[in-house]
Amino acid sequence: MPQALPILPLGLADFEDLREKQAVYVDKTKYITDLENAGKFVFCARPRRFGKSLTVNMLDAFFSGRNDLFQGLAAEKNMCSPNFVACPVVRLDMSAVAGSDSTVLLKNTIMMRLGIVAERHQVPLRGDDCAVAFSCLLQDIHKTSGQQAVLLLDEYDAPVIDLVGRDKLTYDKKLLSETRNIMQKFYTQIKIEEKHIKLAFITGVTKFSRMGIFSRLNNLLDISIFPEFSAFMGYTHEELKTYFAPYITHTALELEMSEEGLLNRLKEYYDGFSFDGKNEVYNPFSILSFFKAKAFGNFWMASGSNTIVRKFFRDKALTVDQFQGQ
Repeated sequence: MPQALPILPLGLADFEDLREKQAVYVDKTKYITDLENAGKFVFCARPRRFGKSLTVNMLDAFFSGRNDLFQGLAAEKNMCSPNFVACPVVRLDMSAVAGSDSTVLLKNTIMMRLGIVAERHQVPLRGDDCAVAFSCLLQDIHKTSGQQAVLLLDEYDAPVIDLVGRDKLTYDKKLLSETRNIMQKFYTQIKIEEKHIKLAFITGVTKFSRMGIFSRLNNLLDISIFPEFSAFMGYTHEELKTYFAPYITHTALELEMSEEGLLNRLKEYYDGFSFDGKNEVYNPFSILSFFKAKAFGNFWMASGSNTIVRKFFRDKALTVDQFQGQ
């Protein structure tokens, strides 16, 4: 009887759920020490479906001290160190507040998300304005726990990107401008409450310098194109061979290919991402979708709307032909 294949984490962005189900996990916990040493405020941009949310979830589990989830992983030794101390984590997924059709709804939704964090840490949510409430939340968590918080901010640009990517019928310049101002005021609290933060890790799909909402956070280190973090998200070729070995063997048999032939085809099809101009990585969603379907396809492109990309090309009068051979 053939051995059962491990679960593919397709659609699993919750680290705890992934580990408890013993799904395939490409160990990225080895980057935690480098991340801590990089700086106090760190930013990393990656395309959609590239593992940002899973990374944020993993960091949440690590800094919260969930030792049980890191057995056998690189970061297990960090957590076993006598110097390791779990600390409070403030995790906010800003994609949860995107799609607001008014500033009132945006602010109310942010307040609701802050309320969830406040309840997790058993502190009251003070302040009527979302920026003030965010500031007070960081202060109160530090005061109550006696420790600075780790701030994990996922998809920081989602509220703005949602508006920018809309078609002409729903595009609202006034709402876009007001949303930028609200988010800028909200994120400014990170700088203001610096003494209450141990580490801030922020992700998004766009460079923070281009969004106009981080102008006052001038000490934010952008590691997006740093060589040492080029494979922080995404799979390297060696990781593909190591962690997906059972699937490579199984799929090669199904497609009547050699394993070497399958790996070469996978590399040709999906190994086109490079964030430092040197090291290449595979898009996780494409690889997982391939092993699920056992067929080659443009899974990443077909997984969601590319409205914002098309809008950028149209506004800049760019054509695909201009990028051929680049």
